[in-house]
Amino acid sequence: MRTSSIVMVAALGLAALSACRQEAAAEPLDLRAAMQKQVNPAALAIWDVGNNAMNDAGGIDPALMDDAKWSKLAEAAGQLSAAGKAIAAATNFKAAAEDNTAVGEGEIAMAEVQRHVDADTAGFRQMGAAMAEHADKLGAAAQARDAAQAGEIVSQMDAVCESCHSRYWYPE
Repeated sequence: MRTSSIVMVAALGLAALSACRQEAAAEPLDLRAAMQKQVNPAALAIWDVGNNAMNDAGGIDPALMDDAKWSKLAEAAGQLSAAGKAIAAATNFKAAAEDNTAVGEGEIAMAEVQRHVDADTAGFRQMGAAMAEHADKLGAAAQARDAAQAGEIVSQMDAVCESCHSRYWYPE
């Protein structure tokens, strides 16, 4: 009787775990919402600080930085990192929610984005991880008030974004 109870409890536990995994897998990450609500605002905040504190060599001039700017840079880097980590951890993606698929002139249809992401989800997750890693380096540089390092990382941010966009949003 005791052995069968143990087996029954273990089986129920496995069934519950399997149901949780299936439920989590059923919820795709909404890419357009993540871009609009997390990635874009964080990237714009990073560029705002970087562009307004730029020296003649294209780096960050420490004399143009204060505690508020360093904090803004570190916070935006943290937000960007969190978004990248969410992309890296996701198992399913949807390009956009049904009520958020409208695009402007010259923009790619969300169905095309979906097709590109579906064709290489592992690569897309890797891009998310790379974005998170880049943002983590920026966050560390901002925390350390390292203007030279932060300036270099900010100047590379566009290439990090573009590498993903050119592969999944605008590959043609």
